[in-house]
This record gives sequence, structure tokens and C-alpha cells, in this order.
Amino acid sequence: MENDLGYREFCSQFDAFFRRNEKNFGNGKGAVHYRFYPKGFTAVRDEDARFIRDINARYYHQDSDRLQGDFAVLEKDGTGKARTYCRFSAEKMYEDYQKYGWDIVKEAVYENLEYCNSEEIGILDQMENYERIKHRLFIRPLCYNNFAWEAGRYIYRRFEDMALVLYVLIRDDERGIDSAKIPKEMLEKWNRNRDTVMDEALVNTYSMAQPRMYMSPFECIRPPFERGAFMSFNSPIRSLDRMDMPTVTTTKMTNGAIAMFYTGVKEKIAELYGDSYYVVFTSIHEAKTHCRGSFAPRDMLKSLKEINRVFPREEMLSNRVYYYDREKGTFEALLL
Repeated sequence: MENDLGYREFCSQFDAFFRRNEKNFGNGKGAVHYRFYPKGFTAVRDEDARFIRDINARYYHQDSDRLQGDFAVLEKDGTGKARTYCRFSAEKMYEDYQKYGWDIVKEAVYENLEYCNSEEIGILDQMENYERIKHRLFIRPLCYNNFAWEAGRYIYRRFEDMALVLYVLIRDDERGIDSAKIPKEMLEKWNRNRDTVMDEALVNTYSMAQPRMYMSPFECIRPPFERGAFMSFNSPIRSLDRMDMPTVTTTKMTNGAIAMFYTGVKEKIAELYGDSYYVVFTSIHEAKTHCRGSFAPRDMLKSLKEINRVFPREEMLSNRVYYYDREKGTFEALLL
């Protein structure tokens, strides 16, 4: 059978495939360099150490300096110091090989290379030119504990146990969304301060993904664009009952919890309730609001911890219950 190789034999042939085709991978759009990183690999160079920590965090949710799996990596040259990486987990590729054979493995490699060779990736080559890329900057909410190991390398704002991280949009089309975090040294090259850049990026984020409020889980299923537009002047959402528990997100929903940090959103929700309220960030994609006095904050926290226990770590945003005080205009985590 075509797909009857054992894992180690597969890795050997996988490695040979890359070495055999390395010179042709660039497709005339820059050199591509190949390297195989075996499980257990430890770094001598700082660059390799960062690679290992990034891989372990992304794929295995571990903070370790020893690589937890086998990886094939293609590095494509860009202009200046820019680089694009295509990473392939040998374990994942082996699973695909067992199910579908070599053709699907090769297809995955070439699809990733096509993206690396595309013109869109050129935005990374222009990273040092703020005027060229400022319209592509946006903010994504992450759980600070998941982000802490790399926090020293990137531009972000910390808010309690959350990190609002600056990204550049590479593409957003039918193939999906691709983006990259912005290294902190860019601020000096841009001659901009962090607050100015973050404020402008938040405005961009609002334009890319407008805030939405859905009154039930059913409203969240493939909603029309206009549904839930509670910030609009003519919105049908005029008020909220004290027992209402709406979902606050964005039109894109992905990373929609950022809506709670848009200018005017917290104030508008307080206006709709006619009171102060609690916020529970049930994931990076959404938040639930509860009017003051409707539910006990400790019960909210108990439910949140159960949600965070069940769902993937990368989906988690916070382990805290937040409170917006309408009179004071403050938004902070409660000590429960």
C-alpha cells in the first residue's frame, strides 16, 4: 500500500522530499532554505531558541526549550531582513499520509509555498514603513498568561489578565485570515510612541470588525450584517432588561471580545441597562454582560472557570469577572 510506512520511515522520506526540491521551492521569487528539526532538539542560537519556544507554545501548549515534535521548516528570503516561514509538523503530516497518501502531503506543502510566494506576503517586507502599513494594523485580545513568554518581543497593552496585542493584517479573503505580531523595535523605526500606534490600530480594528450584540445563541448563527448593531443610531436595541445576558462580539466574531475595548461600547451598554454591569469574557471571541444585581459575581466566576477548563487553552481570554461602574466610568477586574 502507498501509505503503509512507519512514522520514522515516513520522516526519512518526508525529509528527502524537501531536500530534493529545495532549489525549486522559491519559484523564482526568492531563495527558500530547508531544515529539519528533530524532536528533542535544543538550541544554541537565540533564533533557534525562539523558534523552539514558539513551536512548543503553539502546538503543544508547553513552555519548554526542548522541541516536543519533529518539524520541517522552509525559510523564504524577503527584502532586507524580512523572512517568511512555512512550518510542517511531521506528526500531523504523517496522520494525513496514513489517511490519504502522499498526494495530500505534497499538496499541503505546495499550498503553503504558494502563499509564501504570493504578493500579499510582501507587506512584511514593508514593515519598517509606518505609512505603508498603518491601515493594516489591528488589535487582537489574548490571555496574558498564554502570551507572557513572548511579551517582551512584541507591542501590546496589558489590561489586568489580558493582553491587547498589535498585529499586521497580511490577507483576509476566502482562504482565511493571516496576520503577524509586530515586534517592539518597530516603534523606534516608525518614530511613534506605543499609545499613538495602539489607538490608531484600535480604530482600524473597529472598521474591520464592527461591534455587535446578540440577545440569544441563535442570533449568533450566520447573522446578517445589520443584526445586533447596537451602536448604530437607529438600532432596534433600545434597552436591556436587568436579566438580559447578551453576547458582545464583532461582525467577524473571530477575536470578537475586542469589541469591549472599542471607544463608547462600555458606556453604551451601561446606557442600555440603565445601570452598572458585569462582563465575563467567555473566550477571545466574545463577552457576556450581566446587569448589576442580576446574578452573583461568584457564580459567574464559577461558570467561567468551567468554560475555560473545557475549551482549548488558546481560546481562553480571562479568568476574572469584570465590572463596569456607570457612575465612575471605571472598568476593572473584581477580587473574588
